Amino acid sequence: MWKQAWEKGDGSTATPSPRQGSDQEAQPSRADSEGSPLPPIDAALPVAGDVSGSALSAAGYKRTHSAESPSDTGPPSKKWKASHDSSFHQPGPSHTVPQSHPSELIVLYEPPSKLFFTHLYKQLREVDKEERYSRRHFVAARHVLLDLGSCASDLVWRRALLDLDANVSLAYNEDDEQAREYVALFETREIIKNWEYTMPNLDPSSRGINVTPKFLKLVQIIQSCRPHEDSFRGVVFVRRRAVALVMAELLRLLDITGLRPQVLVGKDIHINFEAQNEIFHDFQTGAYNLIIATKWAEDLEIPPASVVIRYDLFDSQLSYANCRARTRGRGAHLIHMTQRGSDTHRRRLLQITRLSDPMRTWMDSVAEHPEGTIPPVTIHDSYDPYLSDSEDENESVSYIKDPTTSGRIRLQDATGLIYRFAAAHNAKNDDPSLTLFQFDTVRSDWDSQVQFVCTVTLPPGLRIPPVSGTPSPSQAHARKAACYQMCAELYERGLLDPQSFPRPSLKSADKKRIPAISRPLDNEEDIVATVPGQVSAASKQNGTHGYLRKKPDFWANVAALKSNRLYPTVITAHAQEKHGPLVVLTRAHLPRFPSIKLFDSGFTIRTDLRRGAGFEVDEDCLQDLYNYTLRVHRTIVNKPFICQPEDMPYFLAPLKTSWSGFDRSPDDLSCLEEVVNDIPWGLVKLAAKSWVMPVETDDLDALVADAIVQDRWLEYTRRYSAVRLRRDMTPLSKPVDSPREAKYESFLEYCQIRRKGFEGLKDHNQPMIEVDRVLPVVNRLTPTSKAPPSSTKHPAKYLIPELCAYFTIPASTFRTALLLPSIMRRIDDMLLVKELNASLFDHSISETQLHAAISAPSVCAEFDYERLELLGDAYLKYLSSIYLFVTNPSQHEGALHSARLRIISNRALLLNAESVGLAPYIQAKPFVPKQWSPHNFSVAPPPPPKASAKSKVTDADQDSTGARVVAAEAAAEKPEEMEVEEVLMAQAPELDEGPELAYPEPTASPGEAPTEDVPVKDPAMHKEPHEASVKEEVTSKEAAKPVVGTSGPSKKAKKDDPNLQWLGDKSIADVVEAIIGAAYITGGSETALNVSKALHIGVPSIDQWSDFARKALAPPPDVTARLRPGTVEAIEEIVGRKFNRPHMLAQALTHASIQGYEMTCYQRLEFLGDAILDFLVIRHIYDRDATLAPGALTLLKARCPHNCRTPGAMVSNMTLGAICVEVGLHEHLMFESFDLANKIRAYVELLTQKRDEEYQLAKEEGRAPGQYWIDTPPPKALSDVVESVIGAIFISDNFSPEGAQSFFDKILKPFYDKHITLRTLSHHPTKTLFEILQAHGCQQFEVTRDYESNEEFGHGMRCDVVVHEVILASATGPSAISASKWAAVFALDAIEGDPDFITRTCDCRAKTLAKKAHKKALKQMLASLEGQMDEQPAAENAPAVAENEEGATVETTVDEGSAQS
Repeated sequence: MWKQAWEKGDGSTATPSPRQGSDQEAQPSRADSEGSPLPPIDAALPVAGDVSGSALSAAGYKRTHSAESPSDTGPPSKKWKASHDSSFHQPGPSHTVPQSHPSELIVLYEPPSKLFFTHLYKQLREVDKEERYSRRHFVAARHVLLDLGSCASDLVWRRALLDLDANVSLAYNEDDEQAREYVALFETREIIKNWEYTMPNLDPSSRGINVTPKFLKLVQIIQSCRPHEDSFRGVVFVRRRAVALVMAELLRLLDITGLRPQVLVGKDIHINFEAQNEIFHDFQTGAYNLIIATKWAEDLEIPPASVVIRYDLFDSQLSYANCRARTRGRGAHLIHMTQRGSDTHRRRLLQITRLSDPMRTWMDSVAEHPEGTIPPVTIHDSYDPYLSDSEDENESVSYIKDPTTSGRIRLQDATGLIYRFAAAHNAKNDDPSLTLFQFDTVRSDWDSQVQFVCTVTLPPGLRIPPVSGTPSPSQAHARKAACYQMCAELYERGLLDPQSFPRPSLKSADKKRIPAISRPLDNEEDIVATVPGQVSAASKQNGTHGYLRKKPDFWANVAALKSNRLYPTVITAHAQEKHGPLVVLTRAHLPRFPSIKLFDSGFTIRTDLRRGAGFEVDEDCLQDLYNYTLRVHRTIVNKPFICQPEDMPYFLAPLKTSWSGFDRSPDDLSCLEEVVNDIPWGLVKLAAKSWVMPVETDDLDALVADAIVQDRWLEYTRRYSAVRLRRDMTPLSKPVDSPREAKYESFLEYCQIRRKGFEGLKDHNQPMIEVDRVLPVVNRLTPTSKAPPSSTKHPAKYLIPELCAYFTIPASTFRTALLLPSIMRRIDDMLLVKELNASLFDHSISETQLHAAISAPSVCAEFDYERLELLGDAYLKYLSSIYLFVTNPSQHEGALHSARLRIISNRALLLNAESVGLAPYIQAKPFVPKQWSPHNFSVAPPPPPKASAKSKVTDADQDSTGARVVAAEAAAEKPEEMEVEEVLMAQAPELDEGPELAYPEPTASPGEAPTEDVPVKDPAMHKEPHEASVKEEVTSKEAAKPVVGTSGPSKKAKKDDPNLQWLGDKSIADVVEAIIGAAYITGGSETALNVSKALHIGVPSIDQWSDFARKALAPPPDVTARLRPGTVEAIEEIVGRKFNRPHMLAQALTHASIQGYEMTCYQRLEFLGDAILDFLVIRHIYDRDATLAPGALTLLKARCPHNCRTPGAMVSNMTLGAICVEVGLHEHLMFESFDLANKIRAYVELLTQKRDEEYQLAKEEGRAPGQYWIDTPPPKALSDVVESVIGAIFISDNFSPEGAQSFFDKILKPFYDKHITLRTLSHHPTKTLFEILQAHGCQQFEVTRDYESNEEFGHGMRCDVVVHEVILASATGPSAISASKWAAVFALDAIEGDPDFITRTCDCRAKTLAKKAHKKALKQMLASLEGQMDEQPAAENAPAVAENEEGATVETTVDEGSAQS
């Protein structure tokens, strides 16, 4: 549309474009686009677009010119000459490149056209439609098709014949599945054998060309280097093994004169040193003159090469240094092949080649000396290293696996990791000349060959001893081995966090999808979401779908280790009551976690998680830990948990009461402190064998200091914590203050009447133990967490020691154990956050912010995604508006608006979230402690029926099933052969309280017994809970089936499945926006852009923020309206900033009514400025009101229609119209409409009058002025011009937000802070207050009124703002209206001063969930009753109903209690 470049107002060019003549090849940007792009960033290296002839080069800083004659070829050392071009000098200090350094050159190749699968590929897919039997070869064929072309893709299958022959012979079997595999492999082999393969066609003018432009450019490079000459030695580095193998075969088929290629790939380069050494020898002598290698071979001692070609770019400065090291000698060249117009390639090159002088010095040392030095800064290195075509094809024999993210450190990754670790932890800036590696030589024992041993020495400040590797045949192999050993040492010390590991492979659907053979193959490295098209009305409806909740990989990874080495994490809770430390022992280090905030009735319990040094345990200790862990978990939730020892994800252990905490700071990385000696192993063994011990009356003082006691000899019963010993009371005392025994004359009389089988006491003068009920486990993750309601039946307050047993776990440790479900749930959440951050976002988002971003409000936690979603939504609008403005220079505002909706609509965000597999990571279900179960744990099935009436069910936990049947007679005969708990059960008096079965009802909890003081004599009464357990287990198994399908559980069963959560489509879209908001908070616009692309937001061709300025086109001055004299100076005075391109200001002030300038009026700039203003406003109130709820933020920001009466809309037309008049922008608007002029004049007069009146009234009332403009709708042009000026400033500053931010800070921010806050939000603060409370979900609030005498007013009114029976604010006044208004104002002040008040006080949202759960349970009970009545005969209806009513009541209690939790 516009053919001119950016120009200043005086007609001179702002920044000359270097793209002239043959220099069109210089920048990988749009050379054929209409108009000129914004000034590009200078290239770091010279660029050659055509190397078919001779070329010119320089050592890193020179330009090249293409020769036209293809016959003029020759080696680079003879034909390539230097030519100077200042446009491509690297900014910064001058740097003289030594003559030994290679000359570097960028060669551009055209992007490939649409690539379709070959006929051979399609025919093989018909045989193996799901790629079940030849998956690796299908993947290799696709990669080769993208990199080399269709001819090479078919060659993959020809090379696969040997593998297929072997697989066919192995697959022959009588089994049906293997028979199908045999048939498929046999047909595949026959097709490949009989296929007619085509020769490579390199003619670009031919329709039958079957190679990619990239490979064609490689052939031209090789030919220009004259491979027939003896001096030619070349190395080509590629990404994938399959590409290297087929590339060598293609080059042999081309029969290039003098070219002798060889392949160096796979793990053999690390194992078979003789074969590798033979290749190097042949390369040096000339038997081979071209090596095609993968990234794995970059740091090997390849003989010097005259040219090194990076066929694939690796995002790694270390890889760049190794390639420079392979290119040695005078006249050597390093060539980077990049795709024309690829912003990704451009960014990678700039990141790895733009070096400071210290980094350049370090890179030279890496290239020239094998010892290496500490990098001066953290080196840029990709966390996504090269993997072969399939992850298991060339898997290293050994690797270090991060259990959190499943990332693996292999041998080839270790060197780069050590460099990064040393640079990141060189806090004291040690001498940069210190070497990391030292080499020694040794003689091999069996062949006396010289071998090398490398020793790695990290910076002294880390205090980590040096580590040596195994003897190796070369220095490169020795360095790899030593670095790998050092990585193992760092891992053992807990110094390798998940960020240190290479990024694991993505688990999203896009990365694992099988491409449809009818569609062209896309480049899998640049996957972006397809912007959804127009949809029907039916498909626009928001839906709710079930998603399986993601379980952290950590627990499965550690359970698979099968090791006796344990790594402790100490849990320390800081609360009012004493909480003993508890140790979580895992087979691998848990990652570092911040402190966890738990809540108890409005108080915060800070819980620290500190890691200790690992230690070995023997089998006996491991068994004791296993039983102790089972004991703790079964006790805190009163469920008979079982778990096989080999599946136990973690173990628990207490610490001694004398343990005083860690001595070192958490930031001390030198070593972890040992805690193994502070574990009371005797107490662990005792608790593992028995849950209770009899109370010894001789030492009661020591017992009550830290003990849990119970008056029932059952594992699942009510427990009490000992408060103190009452020596002033005996069993004969009158129970005055004990409600349970109040109607009896003494405690002894209560026992005589109420306890079954009571035979009296040995000591009637023994003191009593005052106790307090142990509360059941509750959800401590919600700020509204409260103690559970008291039982209707009175608990005991005093217990007789002689009739009691004490729990083998101390009270302080047990209090911490009761927090364990909430702690482990939070640990699971944080593990998922680390997984998600690693797999999708390369650890670029703050984990705290990301955790909030994936937490829905329904979780009722201390944080959720709502505030971040508001920020992310504004950023998405900001990003997509700029993108559309830049990429659609001729589209009008309406078209841009429609296109933006397609990018940022909820439907588009939902599709993007599903494409990356985001939904399983979202946390939407509230935590229900009673439903909590540790990983790999399950509830034991009920025991078999009793064999006889004499037998009793007792407890022997030595087996993992928890089932036990021990006769009392056997206990009497052989007490010495039984477990301690069995002897206790046999000797204990027969209690009259509660059932004898050790399996609890589903509602049992640590502080509640299933029954109280009611003897149960009929064994049949215990049948119902067991049947309910079986029913519950079956339901859980059914719910684990796929959500979608014709068969499977009902929707009701799916919703009850704890592993399944139902998410609304909008909720998922909100999470996407929240994650982007979290990215912006973490790292600004660049990080948010990268995260947006990782989430497949539809902004292709933009790789970094500077790409907007490079790609943008703008109208030149002669197509915009002329400004009136003095306008530019006046506007610059208003905005406080100079305009780099004044003609953009002319467009911003041009109304559409001016004839002839309809295409350059302010509408496009208004579209852009609207998004920029939205984002600036949201960011301002997000920072200003840091803890304000999202609903209140929306009230402050909300955009309203033209006639909207809602107050406080910062970006509404009425507010912007008032600002326009306030600063005088309306005086410079250019238009040709008499009607518009009259409207503006009338609006200015009326607005000025209302402003003066409001200021006077505010002064009289002693308050800040409010929104005087809300009743005065302005002409829309006034609000539009404010936004268009912001857009003009943004573009004038090369798409930098600094100018727009300066305008906001100077004009808008003071206006907003003066007129639009919670206190000044309209003339109706009561309405504002209620809207804020409702936004929190609060339903229990009111304003109470009462008459009150006052000295100032006489008889007046008092108004209180009451929220959940808490008076938030009060005010008095002469009338109810005045008092309620000021009470609301004071309440808004209180909320601003204490933003956590509503979260801490209001539990309406949790109660709403509880009501829904209760209603759901009642429906389930009725359905169960109806089903039972229909199935059984009429005679059996009554007992069946009775049983079901009892069972349903239990089930209802579970749901109701869970919801309340």
